[in-house]
Amino acid sequence: MKALIILSAASISFAACTSTPDKTIRNTDSLSVSPVTVPDTLCFRKLDGAANQDTTSLQMIIDGKQVSGFFAHYPFQKDRRVGEITATISDDLIKGIWTYMQEGINDTLDVEFKLNGDKLIQKSYTIDPATGREIISDTSVFNIELNKVDCL
Repeated sequence: MKALIILSAASISFAACTSTPDKTIRNTDSLSVSPVTVPDTLCFRKLDGAANQDTTSLQMIIDGKQVSGFFAHYPFQKDRRVGEITATISDDLIKGIWTYMQEGINDTLDVEFKLNGDKLIQKSYTIDPATGREIISDTSVFNIELNKVDCL
């Protein structure tokens, strides 16, 4: 019985190795190919403070209308905020959510950026008097400039 199984397996393997490949030529004239968009990775940084010791950096991937990335703010000798950006882009305006960790606590903030040549300009925050939280208000302006840098 074992010999029969081994012989059958060997015959099938031999047939598979010696079979003639399908040489059918297909007409591809009627196929349409959609253009493939390649995601674009951009990096920006801002050095600030008396001795440029505060660092804000953003690495983002733009894939069509979707934006994702890593955003971090490292103020010198203060609590840092590090996390991910999830956003959309329309023209040069990026709007989304920054999910970050600060002092071991997860939190979120709305973010708005504007691409302007080799600069990324972030909309500033104001404090909501009712909650004490940072928000982007109707009076917030684009005034925090990050410079384009090579991505590492």
